[in-house]
Amino acid sequence: MQFEHIAGVGTRLWRWSRTSGTQPRLLHAAKAAVAAVLAWFIARHVPGVAAEYPYYAPLGAVVAMQTTVFAGIRSGVQTLVGIGLGIVVAGFTMWVGDPGFLAIALAVGIGVLVGGFRVLGEGSSWVSTAALFVLLVGGAHAEGYSLGYLVQMAVGVVVGLLVNFLVFPPLHFWDAEHRIDAVNQVLADHLDGLAVVLEDGTRDERAWDRQQDRLDRAIADVRSRVSIAHESRRLNPRGALRGSRARLEQDGARFRALERVAWYTTDLTELVARSGPVSDGLGRPAPEFAAPLASALREIACVIRGECDQAAGDEAIAVVERALDASRENPSHVAVTSAALVSLRGIVESERRATADLDTRTGPFGAERPRG
Repeated sequence: MQFEHIAGVGTRLWRWSRTSGTQPRLLHAAKAAVAAVLAWFIARHVPGVAAEYPYYAPLGAVVAMQTTVFAGIRSGVQTLVGIGLGIVVAGFTMWVGDPGFLAIALAVGIGVLVGGFRVLGEGSSWVSTAALFVLLVGGAHAEGYSLGYLVQMAVGVVVGLLVNFLVFPPLHFWDAEHRIDAVNQVLADHLDGLAVVLEDGTRDERAWDRQQDRLDRAIADVRSRVSIAHESRRLNPRGALRGSRARLEQDGARFRALERVAWYTTDLTELVARSGPVSDGLGRPAPEFAAPLASALREIACVIRGECDQAAGDEAIAVVERALDASRENPSHVAVTSAALVSLRGIVESERRATADLDTRTGPFGAERPRG
């Protein structure tokens, strides 16, 4: 019994570490530490003048230790290009005269201008930084310092890339999938809130602005996570594993479907909470519309959470349609309810597409899927 309790605690801790992102952060930190140590060791054995500047190698390793292999290559190359351009800028400013106010001003000014090119990416900030280092730290030994600086940074970048490539190269599928599930909860809460608005007939513009902002931020976060998941497969040996491509395509399809759900939900919010049934202009809808609409919103929220069958959402919408068919009064309510039905149907169909290829529920309370 005690063993089962300990095992249960261990399982919960394991899941929490995955959910909170602790596991990938710990692995990333350990790899960065190993890469920095290796770079320091190798840097001390580099021949020539570069051996006098070994402390730049660990810095290069940290620069290359990004969340994906491809991002590490991009960051490392951009950084080295930025440093190279900074050395050129420093050489030009030194031609003006000895390091002083004018040389420093020129180095920073020209460095910032050159670094403004978007193609440099993360290397943009290194142009002015490298120029200042060569001017102020290199001084009278600027040539040797520049060579050592660039070579040792390159050593660190190469070491960092190799460690990131060879030691559990990161794949961020699970993180994207977890965030997608979290958006389901936000969408479901949003629909429940709309149901309350219909039932109570009250509205709060500021509250809906905050809720809409929460939904927008959640969608933007998932878009970023899915993009990182796609990037993590590039130049990654683990990306060739069986099923990784299909998994990425599935995650991308789920996200696109959730974007449509969010769009329809936003449209529904405008209809119900801002300019529709409970707005100052039209007043509260007739009970035959308000009650089935609120019920449909709650049922669809339950479907999105993964707690109800897809058929429940279809049946709830059918109830609203029957109420609409039976109505012959108040054209404004009929028009708004018809538009709301379009959004409700769009939410249900998009959610169905998001879960069509899954063999488990999509919501955060669904069964645990195998993770990679």
